[in-house]
Amino acid sequence: MALPTWPFDLPRLVGQVGTLGTDQLYEPPQETQFDDGPDRVRRRRLYDETPRKIVLTLTRRQLVVFLNFVRNDLGMGAKRFQANVRAPDGRLGTRICRIRGAVSEQDQGRTSIVSFTLVVQDW
Repeated sequence: MALPTWPFDLPRLVGQVGTLGTDQLYEPPQETQFDDGPDRVRRRRLYDETPRKIVLTLTRRQLVVFLNFVRNDLGMGAKRFQANVRAPDGRLGTRICRIRGAVSEQDQGRTSIVSFTLVVQDW
């Protein structure tokens, strides 16, 4: 089954200047202690996931498209999707993403400011 794709009607997931960033560039390794030997350190997954803070300014029409995408295509944000995101070198690249946690919306009259945490696989 193909992954949904970020709608073309919505702004790209590059975020606004000053809103990008992450609290964790990579997930720290898992450490296991043993009684009869040295600790074992290993990574948690076979791929890397990087959380990115995204803030988008959407028109009313774009907000409806976004809500339909999250509710219907992503099953209330439970599924993964493909999107063009800004890579560390500054170029846009297609990555597998998911939305972590709640999505907040702030009504600004003609527009809405939507913010969420985007988890990018192999960022």
